[in-house]
Amino acid sequence: MLAFAQRKRGLVRAYGTVFSIAIAADAWLNGPWTPVKLKPAWVIPVFFVILGDFRYFVVLEDAFAHALKLVRAAALAFVVPVTMQIIRWRVPRIEQDERVTFLVYELLFMLFALAIRFFVVPRAEDRTLARRATDFELVMYGSWIAADIGILATGIDAFYIVRIVANLLYYVALVPFMMKLLEKRAK
Repeated sequence: MLAFAQRKRGLVRAYGTVFSIAIAADAWLNGPWTPVKLKPAWVIPVFFVILGDFRYFVVLEDAFAHALKLVRAAALAFVVPVTMQIIRWRVPRIEQDERVTFLVYELLFMLFALAIRFFVVPRAEDRTLARRATDFELVMYGSWIAADIGILATGIDAFYIVRIVANLLYYVALVPFMMKLLEKRAK
């Protein structure tokens, strides 16, 4: 993806370059062979969750004709993580099960993305870009939700296949898909 991004121009090139490096760093630094051991251990994963959501908000904000797009995208990327932390403070037992923690985050993001889809997207200068980017996020988060509910409710390992599909959307498909959307807008 990094090599492909270098063949593009402007925002498409910057987006592909930054986020292909970021997704590789995410996989490496959150994997078993990471050389980075921070205390508390959640710092790196939370950073990459916010950065992962930021990828979508950069594209969403590009669909609007206002200034400070990256600042707005960064602010939006913190809405769900901050809300999640407030919920964790109020309901500490959520942290006891990692799968429940994931599910609550995914549900929060799904609600946020649905609100964006119905209340924000219609006001975008480029509604097609905003709609397609948001629909991608809804499919990705919906896949994670379906997988985690299936795993929690039944314990059937087959639901991990659905989780793999969602992870492929997140780690493999998101950056090229969003680059394609940005490229169409640039034309």
